[in-house]
Amino acid sequence: MDSVIEFFLHDYDELPPELATELYRLRRKTFRERLDWKVECIDGLEKDQFDSENTTYLLGMHDGQLLCGARFIVSTQPTMMSEIFHDYFEGINSLPTDIPCCEISRLFLDKERRDSASLHGLPASKVLFLAMIIYCMKKKYRGMYAVVSRGMYAIFRHANWKIEVIQKGFSEKGEVIYYVFMPASITIVEDIIIKDKACDWLSEMLQHLRHL
Repeated sequence: MDSVIEFFLHDYDELPPELATELYRLRRKTFRERLDWKVECIDGLEKDQFDSENTTYLLGMHDGQLLCGARFIVSTQPTMMSEIFHDYFEGINSLPTDIPCCEISRLFLDKERRDSASLHGLPASKVLFLAMIIYCMKKKYRGMYAVVSRGMYAIFRHANWKIEVIQKGFSEKGEVIYYVFMPASITIVEDIIIKDKACDWLSEMLQHLRHL
């Protein structure tokens, strides 16, 4: 089997119905069943108010199956920070609107599908990170903002992504969360690739991301 993960961008209004159902089903599996987040689920699908005409999805496919994904919303539109997460941080009401940037949310990688594919030992999550960065660079965003858990923050750090912690807060469950800025530049791309023992594979994947 091929070890290439192909990435595609879909605006909300252009997302094929079958792919949308698969996306929201895998998000339920990740965020409700595995992580036990308080997310909205209807008919087995995780979908909320931010899945709207303001949304662009980044989706990673392997061998015809959806493997991973993320959700982008430009900072000038309603975001999770402006509508929900601001309650967990002091003095922060929204994302900056005076610089080109976006919010990233609903970042997931289906581990069962990864493990059953020909991706054993390959850093699939880092390819998703590279795709996120390339998207932002092509949109001329300086980077992306996010609210992340302690575990996700550790994953970013381990990937050698030098993200900035703007503020630490606590979720409704009393768990530590971080409001972060994740810069997007060619230097960040190089930092992520060069540290990994699978750097040759990551470099190959980077070439496949040029079409985003």
